[in-house]
Amino acid sequence: MMNFVGKIFKRLLRSLFSMYGPALLTLLFAVVLVQFFPDGPVWPVPIFLVFMLVIFGRYVKW
Repeated sequence: MMNFVGKIFKRLLRSLFSMYGPALLTLLFAVVLVQFFPDGPVWPVPIFLVFMLVIFGRYVKW
């Protein structure tokens, strides 16, 4: 029974990671960018988002 529950949680976490991973990483990148460079440019954030979408779409296969 515990094996079954473990498989369910593993599958759930994988699907959540693949759905929300790029968005969370982009938000984290934006926050870190603003913390390190308060007056810096904003244009790296959408480029990072596109990069994360390509990486997740291409290399994260379940």
